[in-house]
Amino acid sequence: MRTYLAMLCLVVGSVFIDQATKNQATEHLLLWENELDTRDYHSKRVLVWSSADETYNSNESNFFLSFSFNYVRNQGAAWGILSDLDDSIRDPFFFAVTFLAVIVIMLYFRSTPSHHYLIRFALTLILSGAIGNFLDRIKQGYVVDFLDFRWMIPLPFESFPAWQYAFPNFNWADSMITIGVICLMFDM
Repeated sequence: MRTYLAMLCLVVGSVFIDQATKNQATEHLLLWENELDTRDYHSKRVLVWSSADETYNSNESNFFLSFSFNYVRNQGAAWGILSDLDDSIRDPFFFAVTFLAVIVIMLYFRSTPSHHYLIRFALTLILSGAIGNFLDRIKQGYVVDFLDFRWMIPLPFESFPAWQYAFPNFNWADSMITIGVICLMFDM
């Protein structure tokens, strides 16, 4: 019974943090939106930390890492996959997949012996992330992502002097799912 209570507290706490941070991102980073088209909006990017200047100079190959807040509406799955599908297909698909995932997670949690702490913890994290993103889809029809990491790593190749990448924006729920999956892989 204690593990179920702990699981419930972790899920509720994680979903609360997820929704609170997404609300703050919407309130402080969204500049303008078209009420009729959720894909038509403008936001601002707020730099939190940077190791150097972000602009790439072909004469310099310096290491660069930055973290920003940047409001993005994700209509699809991870990294925007399936975001171009018609709403009449995409929305029911994501509702069905999330509903199925929650059922499978709950059944797997129940069948996992209580001494398998890492698996139970991982499943709880994945469940909380799925619920957090699902609430966004129900309320708005999209998921709010706002954590933005970018980097540039110098490479010793003349034709490819640096690896420059802007990691797809993500949120607290995505982080919980990722950490949960890593814990599951570690345990397996």
